Amino acid sequence: MSGIVTPLVREAEHIEIPQVVNAETAPPSPRRRSATKEATIQQTVYLPPAVHDQLRELAFSERVKMHALIMEGLDAVFRARGLKSIEELTPKS
Repeated sequence: MSGIVTPLVREAEHIEIPQVVNAETAPPSPRRRSATKEATIQQTVYLPPAVHDQLRELAFSERVKMHALIMEGLDAVFRARGLKSIEELTPKS
């Protein structure tokens, strides 16, 4: 290398290289979760495309979320089988 110092070389001398942290030994990063997420469990539902489309269209036309319709359906299944309703199972805030 010649005696000329270019800005790139000067910048390279001041670059800090981050330390590599082993994911297994690193402390877990604190994650904030909403109270709703703390009180719920995520469940995946697999729907045939036509069922999904109809549910989405119904939710759109009623201006509600698909989740609300699924919960309404679960509540109907529980009642039909003589089980506690979602309201009875859900703790009051």
